[in-house]
Order: sequence, then C-alpha cells, then structure tokens
Amino acid sequence: MRPGEVPIPARMRHLERDARGYAIPWTVFRDTSGRAHFTINDENRRQRVIREDRCPICLTKLLRGRWFVGGPASAFHAHGAYIDPPMHTECARYALQVCPYLAAPNYAKRLDDRTLAPGEPVPLLLDPTMDPQRPPLFVAVMATGQRLIREDVDYAGTPVHLVRFLKPRRPYLRVEYWRDGCRLEVSKGEAEALAEAAAARAVA
Repeated sequence: MRPGEVPIPARMRHLERDARGYAIPWTVFRDTSGRAHFTINDENRRQRVIREDRCPICLTKLLRGRWFVGGPASAFHAHGAYIDPPMHTECARYALQVCPYLAAPNYAKRLDDRTLAPGEPVPLLLDPTMDPQRPPLFVAVMATGQRLIREDVDYAGTPVHLVRFLKPRRPYLRVEYWRDGCRLEVSKGEAEALAEAAAARAVA
C-alpha cells in the first residue's frame, strides 16, 4: 500500500494535513512560515508530551500499553534507549507505513538540511550518540511504561535539565518488525535473527 493510501486513524483525524494529504504529527517542527518539516522534531513539544504522558503524534493521553519505535539496538541492546516518546498502537503503525524515514525504501539522508531555510531558528537538541545511518529494519516494542533519563544540556545557550532518553520497561509485551513500510511476517526465530544481525551492525 502506498503512503497516500494508508487510512488516517481516528485518533489522528484532527491533525492538520500537508499538501499531500499526510497528517502532520503534533511534535513535528514548523518553521516561521508555518511549513512542517517531517524530519525535525520541535524539542519544546517533545518535552511537553513526555511530561504529560501524551502521544507525540496525536497529542492525546497514552494508554498503559504504549509503543516505542526505533532500530534494533534501541530495542535489544542492554543499554538501548529512545529519543522519540512512545505512541498509541494506531499512531505508531501509521508512522511506520507513512513516515519517509521509517517507510521509504530510498530515503534521502539529511532531508532536513535541504528543507530548512538557512538561519531558521530550530528548537531541537542535536544528539551526537545517534547513528546517522538508517537501520536496515525497524522494531516496534510495546511496553507498560518507561524510565526517563535526564541530562543537563545546552539549550539555546542556557543549561536546562531535560529528558534526553526514554527506556521502555522490559520485558516487552509485544514486538513487531518493519521494513520499507511493511510489517515483516516472520517466525520468532527468524525475527530474532534479523534483529540480532541488525543490532550488531548498528553498534559495530
């Protein structure tokens, strides 16, 4: 199914749409002209959804079971953690099918460098620990909560004590594997082998 053919979940139908008709996640950064940049998160909004235990896509309150989406290392490494806050089931699956970074087979690296106007003030935190390479597959894990890892950071020239990472509670309730916008229908053994190989590449 093409991204434009993916039904927008009921939880997300109140969101604004871009020119292509895609729902704009609530934490997506908007420049001074109002244009949404899908590869950049507004750090002020990210902190709010973490503080209020809300979904970063639809902004409504999270349920006990919530989904974290990222690479295999975030999901399975002993010290794995996430920058993106957890989401509702339907919001996470919509993102996994539509978001260019998560779903496009030929994702163009650093798209934000080409879409953001020079000199545009961006309220985000650059994280030097993130792998700049997109993982070969994505893992969605369902957990019942998370631990917040806070850190003093230089935020627009001012030291601020903010949530840097989130570590989902283990063991996970459910695990899904995704590639190119499609959920991989594989056996548990095959999925574990895929995840192990991808995680090894990610931390190599």
